[in-house]
Amino acid sequence: MVAYLRDHPPTIGVIGASGTGKSSTINAMFKTNLPISHAMACTKEFLNVDLNVTATSTSITGDSLKLCVVDAPGLGEDLARDPDYLDMYQAHLGRCDIVLWVMAARQRAIALDQGYLQLLADHHEKIVFGLNQIDLVDPMNWNCRLNLPSKDQEKIIAEIAQDRSVKISATLGRAVEMYPYSAGNLYGLQELFSGMIASCPDGKRAWIFDPIKAFGPFDFIPEGVRGRVMEQIDARTDD
Repeated sequence: MVAYLRDHPPTIGVIGASGTGKSSTINAMFKTNLPISHAMACTKEFLNVDLNVTATSTSITGDSLKLCVVDAPGLGEDLARDPDYLDMYQAHLGRCDIVLWVMAARQRAIALDQGYLQLLADHHEKIVFGLNQIDLVDPMNWNCRLNLPSKDQEKIIAEIAQDRSVKISATLGRAVEMYPYSAGNLYGLQELFSGMIASCPDGKRAWIFDPIKAFGPFDFIPEGVRGRVMEQIDARTDD
């Protein structure tokens, strides 16, 4: 089992329309440093982000658990690019065990999302929906001291989540839960991560997420910096 997990790690794809904060979500959840821009799309290809965590409370204690997160280009950025991007989605989503579809809380027009989802019907069962940027919901009076939505925002966020859930459920033909969060404020990420892990469709690879259910998103270390982190841990241990 350990060898299989190492060679075929659990894989999460992060997709959706351009500008919703897909790369920012990955950066916030997993301490990565993917390029982001508030002016133009940065992700043009599917990018693999390899993560590690050392198991301490599972049946494979002491082994390094891996998780692969795939950052996808945003749809709707350019009409000329969409056909190529959709082809890439079809080619890559098959290897993802779970797919996070990121939506922006302040974006009321979701016809594009519905249209893209109709074109990706083969992957519907593995898609989980995140509602990002809830800190920007009117009246935009986020409680920065407590890092919580205000009471007014909380009510509006619940209404938005319900509205999006109804509309996307009608598109997919199944009940859909929305996970509100703010990548910028690091809020709601644990609930989102837990929801993704729990939603892996039953089948021959659903079990692959069992070893990481005890972990949260912040427990994972990007593979590129894992060596430096472990050196620092060893140095502190020696002291």
